[in-house]
Amino acid sequence: MEKQISAGIKKNQSLGKALHILEGLSKIETPARLQDIAKSLKMPQSTLLRFLGTFIDFGYVGQDLSTSCYYLTMKLAELGLRARNSFPFQSSLIKYVKQAAAFSNESASLCIEQNMQMVYIATEEGPNHMLQTLRRIGHVAPMHATGVGKLHLLNYSDDKLLEFKRVCGFPRFTKHTITSLSALKKELASVRKSGYAMDNEECEEGVQCIAVPVRNFENLVVAGISISAPAIRLDEKKIEDIIACLKDISVKASREMGWEA
Repeated sequence: MEKQISAGIKKNQSLGKALHILEGLSKIETPARLQDIAKSLKMPQSTLLRFLGTFIDFGYVGQDLSTSCYYLTMKLAELGLRARNSFPFQSSLIKYVKQAAAFSNESASLCIEQNMQMVYIATEEGPNHMLQTLRRIGHVAPMHATGVGKLHLLNYSDDKLLEFKRVCGFPRFTKHTITSLSALKKELASVRKSGYAMDNEECEEGVQCIAVPVRNFENLVVAGISISAPAIRLDEKKIEDIIACLKDISVKASREMGWEA
């Protein structure tokens, strides 16, 4: 059985410096000279040069011989793509779904977008079993009428929203459902500003949903974590408390996906 690294075990300082250099280089948008990189990283040039030489040998850093400037190669991007493809998405984020459900004592879900629809990939049941029927794993839901769907629509350009209108339209599920592109754009502007989205009985009568985004290193919404409950149980104070909890969860979950504020 593998053992986890204990906080008491001495870390490898050289590896730590190497990672510090790579992260520092990633924040420099153009090829840079040795002295400028050293200044930015607050590191002696002689030490930095040794690390850069190793990075060059392994293909992670390149050097423009005409200017002597250093830059990151695409090898790190290749590693990032491999990591993204093998990332245990559901297992990594399910703990946040459990936290949301435990805090609110309501049903919580993890959703992703597939083919302009929302798919529930993890759920944590609350005390109200009525909601289980619509939030089972694998269930699909409309984007324009759900909190998690609105969050994913933040990724859409105006042209993509027009395509969404053409492909999916705005079917009405309740009297509260958004049924026009102009109304959807107004809602998305509010969601973008507030940092969370709500389904105010738009998909199902008597049920409200509060959702927050999980963002990746490109600041794109890759998943949504939501809490759903009968509207009668969500008074103003409880909604405020849930929003605060979910926003904290949103930050933690997004950081696991490589997002930086």
